[in-house]
Amino acid sequence: MKELYPLLRFRLDADADKMNLEGDFVLQTDCGVTTSIAIRVEFPHDYPDSEPVAFDSASRFPALVDRHIIRNGQFCLWLPPCSPWDKNDPNRLVRFLDEVMVFLERQMVFDVTGVWPGGQYKHGADGYEEFMLTRLDGNQSHFDSLFSVILGRVHPGRNELCPCGSHKKYKRCHADTVAEIAAQIGHGTLKRLYDKPKPRPASGEDIRSFAAA
Repeated sequence: MKELYPLLRFRLDADADKMNLEGDFVLQTDCGVTTSIAIRVEFPHDYPDSEPVAFDSASRFPALVDRHIIRNGQFCLWLPPCSPWDKNDPNRLVRFLDEVMVFLERQMVFDVTGVWPGGQYKHGADGYEEFMLTRLDGNQSHFDSLFSVILGRVHPGRNELCPCGSHKKYKRCHADTVAEIAAQIGHGTLKRLYDKPKPRPASGEDIRSFAAA
């Protein structure tokens, strides 16, 4: 990591009783112009089971959802179910920093164009619904039919007809896909997002870009 990101240093946050990675990312354009951006990476107490969180420590960029940065400067790198984090990868931290580098490069492009330069999900619950639709191959009818099943409000039997209207048994149609979607998003997240009335405000955990890969 030192060879790739030599200006980053581990520092103990005694107040929070945790270790952070802090310092400058140096971006260089094709014409040789360099830009330094101060960041902070915070490690959760259950690291590496859970991934780190990166922040704009010097408020270099405005905190805007269109930039995928929230008010405390947190970088929203991806929708959580799309995270590439692999706790078993020995190079997991370097790969995470590589994703942060791409994210910062896109911030620089946004400075010029005012448009996010890459794929992205919508914000808040809408982003999760977009993810569900993608996992259902973009079939809006299937999404509408299976949404309550994904949320756990409807529980079709595996030998019953699939709610999608295919006239196939649920177990031979969408049972596995629905289970995978619910597991990827997490039942706790689904409950938090949908067991409350609209409007659904976007939060730090629910605003993510998916295109920093």
